[in-house]
Amino acid sequence: MLVSVVCDEPELRILPSSATLIKPIGHQTLVTCRPFGGDISLISNIRWLDTKNRTIEPTKSETKSRISVEDMPPDSLALIISSLQENDAGTYTCVASYAGSKILSKSVEIHTIVAVTWVDAPTEQYPELGKDYKVRCKVTGKPAPRVEWRVNGVTLSGNNRLIAETDGLLIQNVEVTDDGTYTCRAFVFDTGELSERHIKVEVHIPPKFDENEMKNSMEFVEGESASITCKAEGKPSPTYKWIRSSTKENLGISSDRFSVNEHTGVLQINKVTRDDNGDFVCFASNGAGSVEHPVRVTVIIKPHVLEIRNISVPTGQEGVLECRATGNPLPVVTFRKLSSETPMIAGLQPNDERIVVHQREDREKQQAIGTLAISPLRTTDDGLYECIARNKGGNVTSNGHITVEFPPSFAHTPMNISWSWDYRPVNLTCIADSIPNATITWFLNERMIQRDPNFVIYNKGPQSTILVTPTDKKFYGAYTCWAKNIHGEARYDIRLMEAHHPQEIQQAKFEVITATTVKFNFVEPRTDGGRPIKAYIAQYKLENQNWPESRNKTWPVDAAYIIEHLIPQATYHFRFAALNEVGYSPWAAPLHTTMPRRSNPEEPTILNLATPPNRFAESSFGDRFEIRWKKPADNGEYIDRYDLEYCIFTGPISEVKRADGDSFKENASYKTSRLNDVLANEVKDCKTLEIRNNELTTYSLEHLEPQTLYKIELRAHNAIGFSTPGQILFRTARDGFIPPQDLSTDSTARATFSSVALLVSLVLLSAL
Repeated sequence: MLVSVVCDEPELRILPSSATLIKPIGHQTLVTCRPFGGDISLISNIRWLDTKNRTIEPTKSETKSRISVEDMPPDSLALIISSLQENDAGTYTCVASYAGSKILSKSVEIHTIVAVTWVDAPTEQYPELGKDYKVRCKVTGKPAPRVEWRVNGVTLSGNNRLIAETDGLLIQNVEVTDDGTYTCRAFVFDTGELSERHIKVEVHIPPKFDENEMKNSMEFVEGESASITCKAEGKPSPTYKWIRSSTKENLGISSDRFSVNEHTGVLQINKVTRDDNGDFVCFASNGAGSVEHPVRVTVIIKPHVLEIRNISVPTGQEGVLECRATGNPLPVVTFRKLSSETPMIAGLQPNDERIVVHQREDREKQQAIGTLAISPLRTTDDGLYECIARNKGGNVTSNGHITVEFPPSFAHTPMNISWSWDYRPVNLTCIADSIPNATITWFLNERMIQRDPNFVIYNKGPQSTILVTPTDKKFYGAYTCWAKNIHGEARYDIRLMEAHHPQEIQQAKFEVITATTVKFNFVEPRTDGGRPIKAYIAQYKLENQNWPESRNKTWPVDAAYIIEHLIPQATYHFRFAALNEVGYSPWAAPLHTTMPRRSNPEEPTILNLATPPNRFAESSFGDRFEIRWKKPADNGEYIDRYDLEYCIFTGPISEVKRADGDSFKENASYKTSRLNDVLANEVKDCKTLEIRNNELTTYSLEHLEPQTLYKIELRAHNAIGFSTPGQILFRTARDGFIPPQDLSTDSTARATFSSVALLVSLVLLSAL
């Protein structure tokens, strides 16, 4: 039997396993060699040979060769080339000894290439509108790469304006639409290398001013803040700077008074001075270019009144008031009398031909001169006049005075008669209006008393007062105030009269008598003694009393002459006197009467006004009415309540009007009965209210029907019984009507209305 034993021989293997390796220049390269198969323990002396078959030595830390070998587990020897160079290309061989006598070998060929390299291809590029521009993309490599272009992701083809060249893409006559992302793609078919560079292309547009918006000149007011705006369009948005033409200074950095916003183009000037007159130039710049625009600045100088002189001229002559002012431009000068709201106009004044306003210019002194001429002057022309200087910078005013000189006048003397009595001292005063001030001398009945020790004189003008103490009849009479100045003289008489007590009252009579009150009328004294009657006095007593036990009641003139709280059924005696500043008249006009017994109250007097020609009052509201009345006399017994009855009146309004018309033709008693007949008939839905508050004199009826005629009867009640009713008709307003007075809460207006209503009602009652 034959036994066959086959032993595999080992071999060397290289990784990477390709026979040819293509590596880029500048990169690190690693190739390993290791025994494989058979008994590898018989393999020894593994080494690498370079392209010239020289043994490559292991890496030593002290030498650090660029090409070296290094043991790498397991059982591998690595060929390491750091920073591969072009001349490193060639065949590298791995060799080893087998069984001491046989040589094993394995080779690998390394080819070097140059990777795609971007030489000149900025990622942001800015062509200028309207010009040719090459989007730069210069690339190198070995093998030489091929380049193609894509614009915004689309492969470039068929565009006559876009021409691909070796170092970039030429854009002819750049347009705004050429903005976008341009992709420069480089690739090598042999090596499969592909690289892309994305280039942002932004079309720049040079700045350009909009001449319709840009101003060529501006006016600023001295002392105020101002700004100039420079605005240009461009891409990217331009930045700005301002230059003063006269000094070439950059205003954004050279002065505290100026500030420039380089993004908005605003030049801010703080406190304009007259030195700012001149040209300012705005520069707008971006990456595509720069433009400039000049602005002529004119500084307006506010008006200033240099001088206005007061004048003093006699009446009847011409007065000329002059006002000088300066400013840039020279101001217009006019005048206004301070007592008038309206300034005067240039030339003749339409409302007064005596007054003329002129203006002229003094160019040498840079002054405007305004003149106000008045001829002939009157005393009413005296006063303050305002000079008004006006230009584009504003208005300024200054006051001057025209003094109109005139002879004395006593137009404002406050008295022409004065009274004294019982040696009472009195001051007599006269005022002499004049310019210049007049000197005053006093006379009594044509006799000069300037130095008479019986009189005390205060001031000699223009106001003078003489103190007179009339201890004798000779001090009464005509006191003459004689005033004199350089333009003339004047006289004024003040009569000093002696006053006396008033004479006695001629007659007194009873007007109304109730159980507890009496009302009187008086016939005034034949003479008041020279001083007005101030009051009337009544003295009254019971029949069994003496006058020293009597009581007094004083009333001011034109009051209601009423005495209250008298005793019913008692007999009283009365006498009367008048009072002025001097004193009382003698007691006179005696009366006596026995008071009535206690009885039911007097009829309440309703104060609501009727609306002519109707015989009824009008409510301002559609759903309510306020009745007002005068509290009646209680006739000796306390009024404890009021009964108020109100009904809808159903009769025709013509009945009410006829009843009212009858009163103009017939007597009062017929009129009353005729009206009562009308009011008594044709009513419905009557309601009665008790008003327990006896101090109340108003009551508001509510929940009424709109545009409806109502009748009211109001009775007062005391312990004895009811009064006769006070009656009134009223009509409510239409539904939803709001009276004008309700739109205001003016309590004064309402009080005034109530007072007038009361007064008119009293007059109507007295007529009845």
